[in-house]
Amino acid sequence: MASQRKSHVFRVTGLSRELPDRDLKTAVQRALNDNFTDDERSHIMAEITIVPSCYESDTERAALVQFRDGIPRFLHELRVDPLGDWQVEMGDNDINFDCHFFGFTQLYAPDDNERVVADIIAIAGLDGHAYGSWQGRGNIGRMWLRDFLSKDLPQCRTMIYGYNSKLSSHGVDTILDYGRELMEEIKKIRNTKEQRPLICIAHSFGGIIVAHCLVRAIQTMEEDHPAITSLHRATYGMILFAIPHKGLVMNDIQQMLVGDKSHPRERLLQQISSKSDLLIHQLADFKNLIRDRKVVSFYETEQTTQLVLDSESGRWKRTGDFVTTVGTDSALLQLPDHVEDKVPLHADHSMVVKFDTRNAAGYRTAVDKLRQFSKDALSVVAARFTQTRPKPQPCSTVPFKKDPMFVGREALISAIQEGHKAIGQRHERVALVGLAGVGKTQAAIEYSYRVRESTPDMWVFWIHASNTARLEQGYQQIATVAEIPRRDDPKINILQLVYQWLCDARNGRWLMVLDNADDDGIFFSGNTFNERGPLVSFLPQAAHGSMLITSRNGLAARNLVGSESHDSGSPIGRVWRVWRGREGSGGDERALVQALECIPLAITQAAAYIANRLPLVTVSVYLRLFHESESKRTRLLQNEDSADLRRDPSIRYAVITTWQLSFEQIRQERPAATDLLALMSMFDRQGIPEDLVRGHDQDILDFHDALAPLLSYSLIRLEINERLFGMHRLVQLSVRAWLDMHQQLYGWQAKSRRIMARVFPNGEYESWTECRSLLAHANSVLQSICDVDDEDRLNAATLLSHCGLFLDLQGVYEEAEAMHQQALETREKVLGREHPDTLASVNNLGLVLSSQGLYDEAEAMHRRDLEGSEKVLGRQHPGTLTSANNLGNALSSQGKYEEAEAMHRRALEERENVLGREHPDTLTSVNNLGNVLFSQGKYDEAEAMHRRALEGYEEVLGREHPDTLTSVNNLGNVLSSQGKYDEAEAMHRRALEA
Repeated sequence: MASQRKSHVFRVTGLSRELPDRDLKTAVQRALNDNFTDDERSHIMAEITIVPSCYESDTERAALVQFRDGIPRFLHELRVDPLGDWQVEMGDNDINFDCHFFGFTQLYAPDDNERVVADIIAIAGLDGHAYGSWQGRGNIGRMWLRDFLSKDLPQCRTMIYGYNSKLSSHGVDTILDYGRELMEEIKKIRNTKEQRPLICIAHSFGGIIVAHCLVRAIQTMEEDHPAITSLHRATYGMILFAIPHKGLVMNDIQQMLVGDKSHPRERLLQQISSKSDLLIHQLADFKNLIRDRKVVSFYETEQTTQLVLDSESGRWKRTGDFVTTVGTDSALLQLPDHVEDKVPLHADHSMVVKFDTRNAAGYRTAVDKLRQFSKDALSVVAARFTQTRPKPQPCSTVPFKKDPMFVGREALISAIQEGHKAIGQRHERVALVGLAGVGKTQAAIEYSYRVRESTPDMWVFWIHASNTARLEQGYQQIATVAEIPRRDDPKINILQLVYQWLCDARNGRWLMVLDNADDDGIFFSGNTFNERGPLVSFLPQAAHGSMLITSRNGLAARNLVGSESHDSGSPIGRVWRVWRGREGSGGDERALVQALECIPLAITQAAAYIANRLPLVTVSVYLRLFHESESKRTRLLQNEDSADLRRDPSIRYAVITTWQLSFEQIRQERPAATDLLALMSMFDRQGIPEDLVRGHDQDILDFHDALAPLLSYSLIRLEINERLFGMHRLVQLSVRAWLDMHQQLYGWQAKSRRIMARVFPNGEYESWTECRSLLAHANSVLQSICDVDDEDRLNAATLLSHCGLFLDLQGVYEEAEAMHQQALETREKVLGREHPDTLASVNNLGLVLSSQGLYDEAEAMHRRDLEGSEKVLGRQHPGTLTSANNLGNALSSQGKYEEAEAMHRRALEERENVLGREHPDTLTSVNNLGNVLFSQGKYDEAEAMHRRALEGYEEVLGREHPDTLTSVNNLGNVLSSQGKYDEAEAMHRRALEA
């Protein structure tokens, strides 16, 4: 008796792993009979196949139920709602029926007598079906992945993957969403650093998802999920059926959405349309990473009938004109023949993956390739997982020298050691809490050196935790010394990258010192650090790591530690060492220590004051002066500002008075030193470069003379590289308060902004390290800007512009946009809308808008910039030509290639006339024109442009400059598109090796 042309297959899940296959089949049949009508029991045949669950954590199995002669009535609901599920009772348990096959479904059990040699996963296309897309149209309706491969490749684990790609649904999924969904499911079926070879079979849009996942996988770190980090290495080969690498012809699909521009599928269709920028970029990355993989690309040679709406049924049917859905140029990767087999199939886009018999020509080719893949894959993939790279040796990033004068405080050091003794068994955190200046940092420095001496195989990381910029800088330094891959990628979240590295026990034990973690909001505010999440989430709690935190804020310390903190205790032992051999009785010294509230900063300052005046000033004389200074304190602190400062709980009378005595003395003896201290106090108090505070024409000896008393009085400290200065928070706050009381604060603030506007680089690649070191200082001086001083406002605008350019290149777009917006508003008010500097801000704002994909707004900015520059500077001014170039880039990003080409041609022609053929800006125009020609498929012209750009860059910038290497990569892409694979490979290898 002949079978129906096509049967109906449902998936059943929720079956127990404990029962044998025979018993499970009997139980499922019994459950079906219980739900059949009387008539159905006699004429509906159900073929039940028990299959393994491919999910490693699953305690259940599944079944494939194939109904012939119709679908039982109780499952008709799933034909109405094919994305739904239906539950029925089976004994004491519920089982689930579905026909959508979402997630992974294993199609057959591998041969128990053979080793499983590979995983095969098959992914259908847009508006396809995980099972039905692979099912033949013959009278039996064979599904070749299940019915044929189970016989021809019994040693493979073959699975299909289902996802909601129905155009009729209101899903808002994009390529990124589908890729994330697939990668999450892969984690469940390959839940370890899986070395079993992986073979991908994909049809149409399914191949776009596969390509996206492999590109994403190659960008992950070893610390990410092992199934994803190993995905690229495990992938041996791919069987690709009519993949629209360069986009689909979708006239009929778009017709379905006519009249509904807000349809949620519109965004997805834009992503996969012909000449999509997203697909162009993904294709280049995908081709580069699979050059050592095996690929078979099948392409259709018959046209497909388009969808037409049937007026009677109201359904879309394929009764329209014939069209080639995926052309040969889009379906083929154009890789060398030893990498990619290119196979034509005499079928349309839908039928290209449907084989009715094992003798079908397409199936014979596919299974021959799959057999060869399964035979060769084990040894090749195993070899990829044996490659290792040497790891850097543990070191310390503590930026201060060990203090040879450190004595006492042994009880405190012992308490820290006790708190960290369980490292390796559990994560431990210890905090030192106390008033500013009580010696917390000194104790942390001493402890960190002892750790390195006793445990040289332990990393010691020092993090300045006073603000987010300094903390990120500390994490950047960890990434550098640990040689963490992708640390220089401007798009990477450096906090997440380092966090993952610290969580991996394979990288060794570590101690992290968070110094000056005073601001609770920095760590626990959800809005901190560009919406990347609260900073506390990037502090690992790994058992192989420990933390030492210094803070003057007990609440912040308790929140960070999660347990009791250690009081920093009395520093009297430190005092004895400082004053050894000095005149004075022990009673006077103890009285002075108590009067100074046991704060080492105040004690050190007092000791220096006494030492510089012996024998005129002794400890007893200093005590008398201190107690007689009430009237002076009253006079100095009688105005409103000083009264507010006096009430600040972190600032105590004794500390301010002690500092003021020293500061007044320094001002009388060396005014240049007080000026230097005033300037230093304007910047971030840590990591102050010498170049910021030393005048460019100042004699080095004069500078050293000004530094000497500040170092002697411990008002500043010199960090370990001897080119950076640090200042205690108390000193900074006190200096600013004193300057405010003397009406000098604004003058120094304006001077610091003038300096920063002059020294902060414009964000070019060569200056990134310098920009990172200056960013915290820039943020500090930008906190208060005068609204009436135009010169100061313009300096601030210049600094904002330079910071914005750097942050744009680092991928911190929201902060960059805010800075450029503020600079633009300031320059418009002070200089006017058409001043060249105002137009420069317009251009910068356009660049950062473009970086965020806001192309319409970016185009508007660049058009305004170009029109203004033409009017003010003239058509051939270099600034005008830069505006034309940037407008061309904005147009190209929107697919407006003809306008973009015209802009780039104009910029190129006039730059050649004004700047010369070899000027870097001219070469930039050459490169950009090549890119827009490439996007239009004008490969010969594009090749000529990129060859010229490359030759020019090599001569002007050198072979290793980033712009040169970008040009090398661009030339490789255009050569590959023309089939010049040997030359293209040479270009890409050169770019990769560099």
